[in-house]
Amino acid sequence: MFSSNQFFEISGDLSQLEDAIRFTLNYSDNCNKEIFYQITKDGKYCLGWEETENWKKFPFDFDIHIVSEIIKQHCKKWFNKEDVLWDCDDGSTSCGFIMRNIPELFSDTYKGIKEPFYGIIYIESFPNFYSK
Repeated sequence: MFSSNQFFEISGDLSQLEDAIRFTLNYSDNCNKEIFYQITKDGKYCLGWEETENWKKFPFDFDIHIVSEIIKQHCKKWFNKEDVLWDCDDGSTSCGFIMRNIPELFSDTYKGIKEPFYGIIYIESFPNFYSK
C-alpha cells in the first residue's frame, strides 16, 4: 500500500496508461488482489481495493489491458481541449490522462470520491500540450 501521507501523480499520453496502471498497482501492492471501481460525477475513474456500496466489482475478471482501454475511452469522453494550463497557441494539444493516488481518509468523500479509504488511484482526462 501507499503510505498514508504519500503523494503520487503522473500524467501522460493515453498510450502510456496501461503501463502507468500496472506500475501503480504493483507499487501499491494491489497487483494480485481483486480491484474495484467507481466513477465520480465529475469524471474521475477510480480504482480501489474493497467492494462496498460505492466501490463496484467489474462485470468481468479484472485485466489491466481491458480496464486501461475502458479508461482511455472514458478520458476521451471527458476531454476538454480548453483545459490546457498554458496560455500559448504555439503548439498542439491531445487527450491524455492524469493519475493521482487517493489519500487514505475515513471521510465520506474526497474530491467527489465516495469512501476514499478504499481507493488506490483516480484517473482523469488531461490535455497534453506540445509546444513547438
